Amino acid sequence: MRKNSIEKGVPELLAEVNITPLGDLSLTLIIIIMVVSPMIMQSMIKVHSSKAVNTTQVEEEEKEKPLFVNITDEAIYLNTQKMESEQEFSMRLAKELAEKKDKSVMITAEKVVPHGKVVHILDLSKQSGAGKLSLLKSVEKKETAGEGVYDEKNETD
Repeated sequence: MRKNSIEKGVPELLAEVNITPLGDLSLTLIIIIMVVSPMIMQSMIKVHSSKAVNTTQVEEEEKEKPLFVNITDEAIYLNTQKMESEQEFSMRLAKELAEKKDKSVMITAEKVVPHGKVVHILDLSKQSGAGKLSLLKSVEKKETAGEGVYDEKNETD
């Protein structure tokens, strides 16, 4: 750039580097990294879709009953037994999983249960030794003409 070229008639060059854009760029990159890094850590939960199994390949072994966890607004139930605290749930689940060959846990929750609580129970289950975690959709029982008919809940309510 020329400085004072009109007044003096002698061209002078400006040799200074403007570092303001460099500082803006580096601060922007730091902010992007700070925002993205927690998202990367949360995506460490692996979700596998269910796969169909050919019935001729399945061996006729005695099947173990899976562990069911029901999360309500008031309490956590492990195979219909009410747990008094999360610590009791974690210890009880670890004990049950230690006795089983199949380390899968099936979890269901009511609609009113906050998402964070469900994720916390998923985390506790994984820490207790669960190999596979399955989330089940709730079903509600409707009584019609004296017969028990199960109907899926409408999730769009």
